[in-house]
Amino acid sequence: MRDYQRHKNNKYILPHAVYHKTLWQIRDYYRLKTEADGILVESTPPSDGMPRGTAISDPVHAKAVRRETALRIVSIIDRELTLIPSEYRKGIWESVQFRKRYPDDADRHTYGRWRARFIYGVARQLFPDEF
Repeated sequence: MRDYQRHKNNKYILPHAVYHKTLWQIRDYYRLKTEADGILVESTPPSDGMPRGTAISDPVHAKAVRRETALRIVSIIDRELTLIPSEYRKGIWESVQFRKRYPDDADRHTYGRWRARFIYGVARQLFPDEF
């Protein structure tokens, strides 16, 4: 299945690069969740006593920033996913995440409209400077 935006009667058109960046952020959802949980239990390697560079290191702050960034993206995706009606949610999620076909319980244009709205909503929050 190709990754493209529907153009006919679609008010949720994104710039090409933003659309693909957003798709890959959504597809990175499970890795981001795992990374955010893994940051809490990872430990830093022991110091060998030799100084490296002139920068002041703050590994706890760096971990906190990485975790906060991952959780922010995950929460944006979760929030936008809850705006989709529950009967279409699974089909749209599997279409975006795993490139599966839409279920046959509704018209594919209905799924396409909700998918476009979902991706557009995520993009507006992840990349506000691109609009």
